[in-house]
Amino acid sequence: MFEPGNIVLGFAKKISDPKDKYVISIYRDEECEILLHFTTSQPRAGVPLEEVHHGIIRKDNEYISYVFEAKREIGTNPTTGTRFAFPKQTTMSFDYGLLKGTEHKLLTMFDNPRVVCKLDATEYINLVYAMYRSSHTPTQYKPHLKKVLDDYYSQQASE
Repeated sequence: MFEPGNIVLGFAKKISDPKDKYVISIYRDEECEILLHFTTSQPRAGVPLEEVHHGIIRKDNEYISYVFEAKREIGTNPTTGTRFAFPKQTTMSFDYGLLKGTEHKLLTMFDNPRVVCKLDATEYINLVYAMYRSSHTPTQYKPHLKKVLDDYYSQQASE
């Protein structure tokens, strides 16, 4: 369920305001430790609204968030094969919303979780790159992000 690049939708019952939430799986290691990031439809990009656009958001050359424009196709639903787009503008702020744990632990935080999208490779790697470059991303997660990037670019070089 929490394979890297998957977007999962479920009722997040262990957050301060329980509700249906999207999470994006960023990393999974051999011991099944998983790094997830919650998204928000709140205006949390960190820049004025007129400066918000799809993709990496920078302020003063600092990577601060990643925005998915509403209705912009970013991947494919693995169950139906249809293209996926968030219904609302959706933001990942790098200064909050990260969760790490085993799949079993993470699954207990949701009711009815389901994979709704596998991000396109370019979208996924751009997101991971922005998180890695951001000083707002907690340093404890940087080695995981670096491994994703190293593996991706090593694979690209061998093709």
